[in-house]
Amino acid sequence: MSDFSYTVELERWGIKDNETDAANTTLGINQAFLWARENDYNLVVLPKGRYLIDKNASVNLNSNTTYKLYDCVFVKESNNFTGYTVLSCNNVKNVTIEGATVIGDRETHDYSSGGTHEWGHGIECKNSCYNIVLNNCEVSECTGDGFTTAMDFSAIGGIQHPAHFAKGDINAQGNIDVSKSNYTTVSRFFDVTGSTVKSVGYFYYSGDGYGGYGTGSNLNKTVIKVHFYKSDGSYLGFRNTRTYELIYLSSLPEGTAKVRFSYLQNFDLMNGNLHYVLCARIPQYITYINCKAHRNRRLGASVNGGRFITYDRCELYNNSNPMSNSQGCNPGYGIDIEDGYMTNQKITVKNCNFYDNRAGAFICISTRGVYLENNKFKGAVNLSGSGDDYLSHNNIYYGPITGRSITSGNEADGTFVTFRNDSIFDASCSINAGNTTLENCVFTKSSLNLFGETLKIYNCKLTFDDPDKDAGLRFASKNIEIYDSLFDVRRAGGLVTASYNQTESALFKNVKFLTNETSGGHYVGAKNLIVEDCEFIHSGNKVNYSRMMASRSMRVQNSTFRNQSFRFDGGDIYGSEILAEETGYVTHKFSNNTIIWDASYGTAVHEARGPGVAFLYIPRLEVTDNNLRVVGKNVSLGAMHSLRVYAENYLVLSNNTIVTKNDIGISTKGTITIESAYRKSGSSLPKPRTIIVAQNNNSINSEIVFTKNLDLQLEKNIVGNIPLPAAADSEPSTGTYMVGQIIYNVTPVAGGYVGWICVASGIANKNPWSPNKSYTINSLVNANGKVYRCIAAGSSGASAPSNTNGTAQDGSITWEYVGALAVFKPFGLISS
Repeated sequence: MSDFSYTVELERWGIKDNETDAANTTLGINQAFLWARENDYNLVVLPKGRYLIDKNASVNLNSNTTYKLYDCVFVKESNNFTGYTVLSCNNVKNVTIEGATVIGDRETHDYSSGGTHEWGHGIECKNSCYNIVLNNCEVSECTGDGFTTAMDFSAIGGIQHPAHFAKGDINAQGNIDVSKSNYTTVSRFFDVTGSTVKSVGYFYYSGDGYGGYGTGSNLNKTVIKVHFYKSDGSYLGFRNTRTYELIYLSSLPEGTAKVRFSYLQNFDLMNGNLHYVLCARIPQYITYINCKAHRNRRLGASVNGGRFITYDRCELYNNSNPMSNSQGCNPGYGIDIEDGYMTNQKITVKNCNFYDNRAGAFICISTRGVYLENNKFKGAVNLSGSGDDYLSHNNIYYGPITGRSITSGNEADGTFVTFRNDSIFDASCSINAGNTTLENCVFTKSSLNLFGETLKIYNCKLTFDDPDKDAGLRFASKNIEIYDSLFDVRRAGGLVTASYNQTESALFKNVKFLTNETSGGHYVGAKNLIVEDCEFIHSGNKVNYSRMMASRSMRVQNSTFRNQSFRFDGGDIYGSEILAEETGYVTHKFSNNTIIWDASYGTAVHEARGPGVAFLYIPRLEVTDNNLRVVGKNVSLGAMHSLRVYAENYLVLSNNTIVTKNDIGISTKGTITIESAYRKSGSSLPKPRTIIVAQNNNSINSEIVFTKNLDLQLEKNIVGNIPLPAAADSEPSTGTYMVGQIIYNVTPVAGGYVGWICVASGIANKNPWSPNKSYTINSLVNANGKVYRCIAAGSSGASAPSNTNGTAQDGSITWEYVGALAVFKPFGLISS
């Protein structure tokens, strides 16, 4: 091609540059452009001017041409049409448009004919356009969209269930094998020799006009077999493909005249499904550079069918808002990628600025491959439908983000919504399906709601500061992993809300949760929970109650809990009262953690709520090698439950240290408290027999307390050396003791004793058996140096039980042997 430039001669072609004579001006421009193409000019320049474009026509651009249209304004003649195009690329290739300004007739348009009138577009690339570049173009005030791409939806034919489908797969002879009952075959043949399919050079299998596959069928992640036949029916074999992926005629086996399809699909589950074999003319490789779209009635730009569409350094603003004589119409975004569904593939938006569009900045529906890079989005961004692989990188968001990335009905087939190095300000991010990855993102005054198959967060930071709203941190994906991140909730009505036990696994590693004036909430409800190297730090004066749930397993280690009322649950105490799964071995472990309470304000103690960390509904639990620090400040907080366990079947409490240090005049005492199993009022859930192993625990100015109500639940003696209260006012009457353990008298007097020493290991009990006395279930008595529990209420007989294992009958009572009776002697006579 020769490198020729042609400057359009306005008088020669009858073109007016003063916004008059629309019919002749439009005709002249089109004639001049066509003449230039026919005479091998590949660069066409239109002189500066305002050109009125005929309401019945468009300016048509030709292949292999660059159009320099700087300072040219194309004004659409007022009309009453439901649709029009001002500048049109239709089935052309290798076209560059530079500097064009297009103004629609939005404010003077006649809308009285009815309908939406939403198809009046500025610059359109339609059908088999290829390699089109729009540079420094500007479109405004169209009745529809500023910039648009559109395909024609041409089809070889449609397929309706059940008429065009059969049960089975195609065999090596090209016939339907009905024994392949898990397969469905499209029994109809499709001719691939016609002029329509030849004109585009490809065909592809698709869903219906809305991208769906109908009831009982979703083929987005299904391998599609395309089977090839000669015109006489001879079978040429098959090839695997995917819905909406182009099958090029040039790649077909030699002699192919017709095709049909089969795939792994249950024929009986389908019901009235409508599919198509399309040969749509699809715009491809359309690029918008330094373009602007504003004050258009519907959208700044739209993709209604297109592949490899790029918007670079574009500005899309103030679209679909009301003007003096017209209202906006839906969808009302800066860019909308919709009609065509999965035909729309590989859409790139980079270095663009979106702001003040009526409904939002950007939306895409069921698109394969969307890449957003280095943009500013003011307004909603929606990655929606049955989309496939959405990537956001280095963007700034000033508005809510919603989305999903799942192209089949099965969550496990979900693809990715990925955000990297993004900044989200004063908005919410809600991803509802598929797999979500957040990496190096900053959320400022923002909330997160994340559902779907997987959630992975790496090195992210979130701050929230609004006392009138909940922070809305909802981690509810099936599998959750959060690493090296900070969640800083300064003021909020509540912290988090999460469904209970909906998550398969949740991992928090090196994560900080900082809370200030917020009441806390439910971090996660998981079946399997891991918390490692994390910090849960609360400051301010608002009491914070928070919790995590782990119904199968839990490992919490090397983490810090400071001034928080934090609870780990095995079951949902707010729904049906249940326990974590009982496996017969330890499933929940809390080790090498630090619990600190140094706040100067009080915290209400109600059931499992209170200062520090509590555990309930966990059948088998290990609490080991933890350090607890309590610092009393300003106001006495009494005996604080810094660590509180509601024991179920089995508990190991070992190698823990609790230290209390008080300001002058303060009498706060840190306490590790072991309670009997927690049950709600009116609960029908029985309390199990309990085994407790407690050893090598250390208390300094603090207490480790095994409460009296725990005695009724003990299966056997508590095993280990249990640190006891430093003093008591009388000989012990509950608990399990080892030989040599000393209890100091809290009220020593002259002539009395320093305390009591255990001289025979066993269970303390001061309730001797009596004959002819009524006893209730779980009553404990001692007789003949042994301790017994009543397991069938009634009245005792004449002789006390003496068995050393199992049960014994006594009158109408059944006694169960519990263990030997601990014997104490006073020691240390105090002289008078």
